[in-house]
Amino acid sequence: MSGRAVVIGGGIIGLAVTDELTRRGVRVELLERSAELGAEASSAAAGILAPQSETDGPGPFLDLLLAAARIIPETVSRLEALTGIPIGHRVSGMLTLAFSDEEQCSLERALEWQRKAGLAAEQLDPAAARRMEPALDGPLLGVVCWPETAILDPRQFVRAYGQAARAQGAGIRLGTPAQRVEVRDGRAVGVRTPAGLVEADWVIHCAGPWAGEEIGLPFSVPAVPARGQILQFSTKAPLFSRVVKSPRAYLVQRSEEILIAGTTLEYAGFDKRTTEEGIGKIRDGMEEISAATGALPVQSTWAGLRPDMPDHLPVLGLTPLEGFLAASGHFRNGILLAPLTGRLIADTLLGVRPSLDLAPFGISRFKQP
Repeated sequence: MSGRAVVIGGGIIGLAVTDELTRRGVRVELLERSAELGAEASSAAAGILAPQSETDGPGPFLDLLLAAARIIPETVSRLEALTGIPIGHRVSGMLTLAFSDEEQCSLERALEWQRKAGLAAEQLDPAAARRMEPALDGPLLGVVCWPETAILDPRQFVRAYGQAARAQGAGIRLGTPAQRVEVRDGRAVGVRTPAGLVEADWVIHCAGPWAGEEIGLPFSVPAVPARGQILQFSTKAPLFSRVVKSPRAYLVQRSEEILIAGTTLEYAGFDKRTTEEGIGKIRDGMEEISAATGALPVQSTWAGLRPDMPDHLPVLGLTPLEGFLAASGHFRNGILLAPLTGRLIADTLLGVRPSLDLAPFGISRFKQP
């Protein structure tokens, strides 16, 4: 297969699309506005791969998440073999905690529909949960264990994807924002940048939280940035072996000496600053889970801008502009959905029937101005 594609955006989604297209023989130029790849939500993420906790019931989105989870291990293995970069993928399991009657009812509803759907989920009493994770000492009312939840290191995932894309011949242009999509006779034929026009047969919009910016499209992409603040702590020994999550905080033991905690959900535009209020909320949520976290020294804090859509679902596939495809708005699930998104976009671009119906994720679901 030959042909040229321009990918707008060098986060994990743009990198996965670039990787998949180059593997199939398409010449790709990736345009990233920042001076580094994955500078926003991709590198800021905690790296939790938890498809069962991201939806309220069966449907197309759950199918998308589960399909994505199935191909993560093979993608990680391929990237590690190609680049030598350890991505830190492992199946950890996750405990979701309830501290009130309302939270307990919510957990029981999730447990009921997931069991009916044949998904792995187990209800635990607080004593059993504390035997599994001795650091849990908050006033638990109930716990559900999702044994198939996994984690990885997002920054290493970004590095590996970037190195693989370059090794496979992709051009990566850092510090190169997309100014305007070039359209001729009703078809996208390239992207204008400060350095000039990058011509292509296809353009793929993977601009993350910037996907809603005006770049001359004949339709709007209603993406907005959703800030999430993260804290990193130093631990002398691991406090947890699984991901631990409550409605107010989550904890991820990324390594023996590093504990990640998050997160907030704030619609503050493109402001990436951490705040005392946000940090305080995360710390309060942590200490509700485990008093042992209260004395941990903070190593660093940061915030990422997650690309959100009005319905919190991604936009995937063809658009009203011929030759222009979208892969944006992955919100909290960009790391999980990246490899599958790459495959689905490559299939669509190359005329191969995708493994999943992309109609529920089309741009046409949003009313245009």
